[in-house]
Amino acid sequence: MKRSERYKQMAQDVANFRDAYQSVLSHMEPVREYMSNSIMAFRPKETEKAKAATASQRTSQLAGRAKRAQLQSGISRTFVVPNVGMPIDPITAWDHSLRDVEAMPPQQVVNTCDLIIGALEEKAERADATDRTLVGKLAAMAALPARVRSIVVEDHPGLGKVGFATGVVAQIVVTVVGGLILAGATAGVAALWKNAVQSSPAPTSSPTVAPSTATPGSPPVSTTPAPTSK
Repeated sequence: MKRSERYKQMAQDVANFRDAYQSVLSHMEPVREYMSNSIMAFRPKETEKAKAATASQRTSQLAGRAKRAQLQSGISRTFVVPNVGMPIDPITAWDHSLRDVEAMPPQQVVNTCDLIIGALEEKAERADATDRTLVGKLAAMAALPARVRSIVVEDHPGLGKVGFATGVVAQIVVTVVGGLILAGATAGVAALWKNAVQSSPAPTSSPTVAPSTATPGSPPVSTTPAPTSK
């Protein structure tokens, strides 16, 4: 699946969660506090309790996919419970908006979903424009092993350590094998050089003239010319 299609699917996951959440609200009615006359929570309508329960179950099932899409969108938004100071997430803790309207108004949950959908759609557009180029295709091919590894490790955390150990062993094996290959190549070159030296013809020596030496007992030969008689 291309990156643009993956972002579009994530945006659809958030949209499905938002629609299911709004379906829950359609089966609810606000409950007011008699003392302050303010809205405190939402409760299922008397005639729609079964529908409200079905819609709530569906919303909880879709919250997991929507949360994963929220992490990919880069949008993080939390609400703080008054008098407690504990931050709550609008997707995973969506039902808190039904119990405490002041802490997390339902409309803010819907708005947060729309922000996430918009961010994912923008990512899909940029990815679609990039994937058309050669550089984008090469980058996608280079990132494929990392994407596959991240998905596998996310679903099976224990495989992360196995993958790390396998990578270390692979590096050791590559290093050892590379050393053996290098040593073999060096020995081969040395053997070829030795054979070449042994098979080359020996250089011929130039003839040398030994200096003349006088023989003992024989008179020396004079080189002076004899005088002529007139």
